Amino acid sequence: MKKWCKAILFLLPVILFVGAVNWYVDSYAMLRVTYDQIGEQMAVYGRNVEGLEESDFNDRSLLLACMKQQEARDVIVAGSSRVMNFEHSMFGTDSFYNAGLSESTVYDLLAVTGILAAQDKLPKTMIIGVDAFLFNTSHDNERWQDLSAYENYMSVILHGKFDEGNLHPQKETGMDMSKWLSLDYFRYNITLLPQKKRFLVSYTDDWETERYLKHYDGSIAYQRQLREGDVSAVEELTRQSMEQHVVYRLTDYHEIDQEHWERFAGLTAWLQGQGVEVILYLPPYSPLMYNYIESEEAFQITLEVEEKVKELAKERGIALYGSYNPAGCGLEMTDLYDVYHVKTEKMMDTFYPVIPAR
Repeated sequence: MKKWCKAILFLLPVILFVGAVNWYVDSYAMLRVTYDQIGEQMAVYGRNVEGLEESDFNDRSLLLACMKQQEARDVIVAGSSRVMNFEHSMFGTDSFYNAGLSESTVYDLLAVTGILAAQDKLPKTMIIGVDAFLFNTSHDNERWQDLSAYENYMSVILHGKFDEGNLHPQKETGMDMSKWLSLDYFRYNITLLPQKKRFLVSYTDDWETERYLKHYDGSIAYQRQLREGDVSAVEELTRQSMEQHVVYRLTDYHEIDQEHWERFAGLTAWLQGQGVEVILYLPPYSPLMYNYIESEEAFQITLEVEEKVKELAKERGIALYGSYNPAGCGLEMTDLYDVYHVKTEKMMDTFYPVIPAR
């Protein structure tokens, strides 16, 4: 009995230390603060969230937590970070959510639609940002796996094998009690202590702050440093990319992947079949970058993607807005935060009709 007591007395401080570190750092937002709690502040109380970028947040988990707690929206925007600063005020409705995801792939588009379909929250209008890299398998990533249950749900529907009784996609975004004493979680959390990093957010009604801000409507406001950045820095970064022969996610891009294209085209057809107005949007490159893309053989596929999207829009009667070519919206280097992201105040100029819906 004494041995058991000694063992317990020895282990108790260790157990308490592990639990305290996991709770305090909580790097994956599973104990002290959860994505469900953040989603509630955004979706229910209309608060904007600061501190997410510094916390290395999982934007897919946050998206799911918000969508679970909000009513169906009339307008949904989906795509990569290049659509993230489309805001509800730009579309004249509060019934809006920006479901843009960083480093988005075609699988993310399936997953976002899968969430909406599974929750019976398909919008009246869905605006899909179609980046040229969407069909480049050389630069796919695994981040969509965080929503794999919903991607699979949507893929099954598109292949006509859906059985509602056997398919219930779920992913928890609330508290995970097992993380209190998880040694794996502890090992990672403790490496962040010397860096003074922990998951920590705050809420505000301000639409812009000094830091990166996630709005309650899913859109973002970049930090002041980017908002007020010098155009010469943007030009220099662009020239560096050109000198290194790099265009984001367009290297090693030899052909439009047919399977990715079919996933995308099938998704748009299914949405139309559900009565959703589909709008496709081509986010423009900067004048410097677009001129480089046009002049380099390795990146000519960008122009091929645009033509293929135009053909799809005409064939299906889908409205197409914007262009990779910045000339149509008068984009200048002063209109960009960085090499690829257009400033919020210029976004609606890039959102102009090229092919009207039938």
